[in-house]
Amino acid sequence: MSNKILRLLFILIVAVLVSAKPLVVCSAFGNTYYVANNGNDSNPGTLERPLKTLRKVNEIKLKAGDTILFKGGETFDGMLELIVQGSNNKPVVISSYEKGAATINGGNKEAIIIKGSYFQLSNINARGAGRKTGNSTNGVSLIEASYASIENVNTQGFQKSGLDLYDCNSIQVKNVYALENGFSGINIGGSDKKKSRNILVKNCNAENNPGDPTMLENHSGNGILIAHSDSVTIDHCTATNNGWDMPRIGNGPVGIWAYESDHVLIQYCISYRNRTAKGAKDGGGFDLDGGVTNSVIQYCLSYENEGAGYGLFQYAGASLWYNNTVRYCISINDATSTEGSGGIFFWNGSDDSVQLADCIVHNNLVYSTHAPAIEFEPSSKNKNIFLYNNIFIGAEQIVNGPSSGEKFIGNVWWTTGGDIRFRGYKNLFVWADETGQEKWNGQLAGRQIDPLLKGPFTTKLIDPNQLHTLTNYTLQSSSPLINTGLNLKALFENPTASHDFYGTPIPQGINPEPGVFEWKEN
Repeated sequence: MSNKILRLLFILIVAVLVSAKPLVVCSAFGNTYYVANNGNDSNPGTLERPLKTLRKVNEIKLKAGDTILFKGGETFDGMLELIVQGSNNKPVVISSYEKGAATINGGNKEAIIIKGSYFQLSNINARGAGRKTGNSTNGVSLIEASYASIENVNTQGFQKSGLDLYDCNSIQVKNVYALENGFSGINIGGSDKKKSRNILVKNCNAENNPGDPTMLENHSGNGILIAHSDSVTIDHCTATNNGWDMPRIGNGPVGIWAYESDHVLIQYCISYRNRTAKGAKDGGGFDLDGGVTNSVIQYCLSYENEGAGYGLFQYAGASLWYNNTVRYCISINDATSTEGSGGIFFWNGSDDSVQLADCIVHNNLVYSTHAPAIEFEPSSKNKNIFLYNNIFIGAEQIVNGPSSGEKFIGNVWWTTGGDIRFRGYKNLFVWADETGQEKWNGQLAGRQIDPLLKGPFTTKLIDPNQLHTLTNYTLQSSSPLINTGLNLKALFENPTASHDFYGTPIPQGINPEPGVFEWKEN
């Protein structure tokens, strides 16, 4: 073959290669695809020649180790809908590049839907048209996803939930800000058979999620909600100003809560100034609701919610509710407007005491100038509910509602001003003699005495990482409570926390202290 023919063949081959649309060059970890408003869908998706539309991105057959990067500060209209299959060492990554976070504008539909496993979604804003102005969906939806992380994501303007996990497994959700959505800021749910499992939600904020205008038969306007799930941890999260526009009267929203779930842990969270519809129920801070089992709320702060600080509820038709704990938590002036609630509130809608059973409420602090510290709704039959080592400070009827299977032992009761009554009895001593409450082995174990906390009692704290600074709820050196609490493990073989609200190991002395503070000698 002549040199001329060879030269012509070489030119033809080069021409074919240049005119082709090759994939992004593959690195050791996979392909990286860049997306920018000045791109073109005919481009290969390199940094110099990015793609342009979500439609084109959705067509990519993603492999383990692939990365999709949207240009920070830019908005991309439409829905990002991906099925991914990464691996443990090579997750698929969806994120932003250059300065700021990119925005996926879903308009009237979802912004992001992801199915699959081993992926990371980070540094992305999801925007909807508004819960009352066209949107009718969730913002970011993970469906049957596993071994994934969602981090530094803002989701706003969706009628349902800002972030929704359904039948997911081993998901970490960190630094998500869910704002101005309808049903819930963050919603974790599942089917009855599969459920969502092994979920961590940490350092997240659910704010001003007012309610779903189309949901007329049930609650909406929740902050963070867990349902039909197993092994979920909510850690260092905040919920505030949710639920104020629920479009119905009836059972309502709560800042952070769970139902029909097992092994839920809610800790180091702040839920404050949450609301409900005018004349409706709930609007509280925290709640372990119908069908919750083997779950704990600890080291949390609730204040100035319209409903109860901590609700322990069982609705008719739910699975059994049992083996739950609330410990080392604080409630300050909750139940501001929801009639019939209190700092800690019990309700059983089933009329069967076995349905609301085996619960320990210990070493909490409740302060209320206007509502009962402890409220039992008229339908509140229960079995084996024990309240130990709590400090209850209130006014007038400090504990209210009918008695059933609960037992108060070793609690401290004091007034915010004026006389306090105990289910109509004029003082602790009469209540104890008439009912046996606050007695152990025939002796009075509770005390009506000033605990001598440092004060003041109100707070404006909004950062869960600063909970340890709430020294106003610690004891003065002259407090009569030092080393006087019940040793729950020794007396009742109850499991106890390893440390107090402030991180001090328990116990420091011969006995722990009532309330949230463990006295430590200097």
